[in-house]
Amino acid sequence: MLKIDRGNPWIMWPDSIVENFIENPANKVFDYNGNFIFKLTFSLPNTITEKATLFCKLPSYFGIDLEENGMTLIITCDNKETEYLFINHWWEVNKSYELVIEKEDNMLNVLVNREKLITFILQGKLASDSTSHIIFGAGNFPKNNFNLNYLEVELEKLQVFQENALISEHDFDVFIHNKSLDKTENCNFIHKI
Repeated sequence: MLKIDRGNPWIMWPDSIVENFIENPANKVFDYNGNFIFKLTFSLPNTITEKATLFCKLPSYFGIDLEENGMTLIITCDNKETEYLFINHWWEVNKSYELVIEKEDNMLNVLVNREKLITFILQGKLASDSTSHIIFGAGNFPKNNFNLNYLEVELEKLQVFQENALISEHDFDVFIHNKSLDKTENCNFIHKI
């Protein structure tokens, strides 16, 4: 398990560290134009009282914000339009949640513990970037000092699939040089910012 303390986010940006060794960088999953699944299992050690970011993909934004009474999926499309989709949901402390974001063709679904909460029909493509990275536990880099929305969270498992092929898997039980080891051996490291 990876415990992310408030104000100390972690990041998946392996192609900035070991670019030559990565065939499918998982940090670019939300840039991928085909089908994908992003599956994150997590728990909350504290009650949500204000907007907090579970994860986000930057620089074009894609992410999930948790709120006291729900969550917001934030999507930026290739036309640079940003969509905010809010759904009511009650979060419990110390309960394990499995968040699944699946894209199939032009349909994007968000499920929590196998219950479909959001369906979004894409009118175009998701915005993509050459320097995409995924931040866990914040909405931005701490040094930028805006849109931080820190979250204290415990990550239990992460799996990323493209076209049904597993390209990254973290159980957060093995760390090498302060980096979470990708069990697929694709070098999709996650490390503290």
